[in-house]
Amino acid sequence: RPLHALLSRARYMVIVAVGGLSVMSAATFVWAIAKSVKLISVLLDGGWRGDAALVDLLGVIDVYLLAIVQLIVAIGLYELFIGDLDVPDWLEVSSIDDLKKSIVDVLIIFIGVKGIEGLLEAKRPLDSLMFAGAAATMIGALALFSLVRSSKARSGAPKT
Repeated sequence: RPLHALLSRARYMVIVAVGGLSVMSAATFVWAIAKSVKLISVLLDGGWRGDAALVDLLGVIDVYLLAIVQLIVAIGLYELFIGDLDVPDWLEVSSIDDLKKSIVDVLIIFIGVKGIEGLLEAKRPLDSLMFAGAAATMIGALALFSLVRSSKARSGAPKT
């Protein structure tokens, strides 16, 4: 009985991860805001004329997406281990699989943005091709993972 009580309270240790991820997410949002301000300054100084501004814009988007992934994981862990939160339906988490799906969805976008950024920054055509291929492979693998997960869920197969 004491072990049962101890284990049922052990789930609250997840609050350390939730707190850490929440602080990191807030710090990453601040970082993204700082990058946004810098980009706006560059654009106002005429930087909009070159492709470098597009690469900088994609870099800003990357940082925002990273902050969002951290926030999704923090919210998901809280909902799984601590209690329910008032969140939109698409963000409700009732299993680790739900959390994985949310993360995979954002990672696909993140990798797509990184892929475009790499294409714009590449100096040689072969580098562009390799970068695009790597990004496409990762997106394909994540999409396949998501598809297999959702087909298992629809068929009632045991989740792994």
